[in-house]
Amino acid sequence: MNYLVQKPGDVGGKSYSLVDLRVAVASGEVQLDCQARHNGKKMTVMEALKAASTCYECYECGKEISSLAAACPSCGAPTRAAQPSLGSTITTASSTLDFHVAREGKRFGPYTEAAARNYLADGRIRADDLCWRPGMDNWLPVSQVLQPLSP
Repeated sequence: MNYLVQKPGDVGGKSYSLVDLRVAVASGEVQLDCQARHNGKKMTVMEALKAASTCYECYECGKEISSLAAACPSCGAPTRAAQPSLGSTITTASSTLDFHVAREGKRFGPYTEAAARNYLADGRIRADDLCWRPGMDNWLPVSQVLQPLSP
């Protein structure tokens, strides 16, 4: 996600990654009212930073996705933002991000065991998908490793 920023009086612009743009604003190099362009859309730097807070890159394919999406529209990977927080109702599941899933040659994860169980329950992970986590010798069908959480 690159942003082309044009400062007042400049003829051209300078390209920034989102992280570099945040640093440039924090350092005073770029002002919030400067003009920016992202994906062909004109906006101020402030508007760009606000919009960026509702989007991020998919950890699997690198495409930009909305933080409101349950899965990446490009590759189908469940979003980490969609992983449920671990509360007191989930006491037996591991809270470690060590559960990996594979479907049709693509790998997804890592997820917590609780998140993987919830994804199985709502259909984002299928019983015939393969899964692996440390300690397992081979990838196995999810149905042999997990059962969905009971409501």
